[in-house]
Amino acid sequence: MAIETPKYKVLEKNGHIELRKYDGYITANVEIKADSYKSAGSMAFRVLADYIFGNNTKNTKIAMTAPVISQKPATSEKIAMTAPVTTAKLDDQKYVISFTMPASFTLKDLPKPNNDNVIIKSLPAHEVVAIEFSGYTSEGDIEKKSAELREWANKKQIKLANQPSVLRYDPPWKPGFIRRNEVCFSVV
Repeated sequence: MAIETPKYKVLEKNGHIELRKYDGYITANVEIKADSYKSAGSMAFRVLADYIFGNNTKNTKIAMTAPVISQKPATSEKIAMTAPVTTAKLDDQKYVISFTMPASFTLKDLPKPNNDNVIIKSLPAHEVVAIEFSGYTSEGDIEKKSAELREWANKKQIKLANQPSVLRYDPPWKPGFIRRNEVCFSVV
């Protein structure tokens, strides 16, 4: 059975780079203090997994979706979530990690988290530029892919948000060479 991902249309494609328009979706988010994307993702995963495994007002299990998204927005920017699980770096040690909720849920029928640290948000339709790559996601990979996206968007005269999001589609035990990852920027 395939894991659900947010729906989008590819508006333009150039190699591994895509300009996409995502439909609106709902995310469950948690803010984490950590020293890296990797450690923030690990700590937040446990909190968000607890919510979807039934620690909510309806004791309902919620299907896992992909990707897990990590963002690194500027401290003065509002964080725009762009996919299922998100890690957003708010300052040098704060991140927001998000899981995308299955499309079958609305804000009205999605179980409320029992943990006050889990925040539910509804995101409207939005555009992003994204680049896919395999392997593990190091800070160096994120910077390199971010630079490629900025260069491509600049040539296309597409204005991007200041900080990237990192999308991870695979579980931690999957070998790096077959992992699917993306770096993306919201189009502003």
